Amino acid sequence: MLLRPTSVADLDVFLSWIPDEEAMVLWTGPTFSWPLNRFQLERYLTNANRQYWTGIDETTGAIVGHGTLLLDDEARACRLGSVIVDPGRRGEGLGRKLMELLKATAYGTTTVTELTLGVIAHNTAARSLYESLGFQGSEVVRCTPMGDQMWEVISMRQSREHQN
Repeated sequence: MLLRPTSVADLDVFLSWIPDEEAMVLWTGPTFSWPLNRFQLERYLTNANRQYWTGIDETTGAIVGHGTLLLDDEARACRLGSVIVDPGRRGEGLGRKLMELLKATAYGTTTVTELTLGVIAHNTAARSLYESLGFQGSEVVRCTPMGDQMWEVISMRQSREHQN
């Protein structure tokens, strides 16, 4: 996998990966409203403080993932977010590779000393992946509405000196 900046042309692929409200909330929490549409995604790409990355399969050229980096230069921190891989390719290690590339980009091109992310508490696959990559934390920092439920969001972090 390689990373390239996300373009508007990628948005239809991302939309195809989000079949329902639950998948949308697992992906980005309360960022969007259901039903998700292209207009919301186009607006999402306009935050000048955020880097938007698309994961590309080096063999086929297919889009296989997406993630963002939100830099806070004053705090020397970076928030990883909106991490998703092609649902039809889950179980192939793409999430791990995508996260490794995002981490390398954050640590390699900035003065960042800490990475943070948020994950829905019951998203055990994502939590296990992040823990295996050296992220720690289990503090519930907020709740995100999903239908008539409130889903807990856990904050995880990793310092540069403790990266895997």
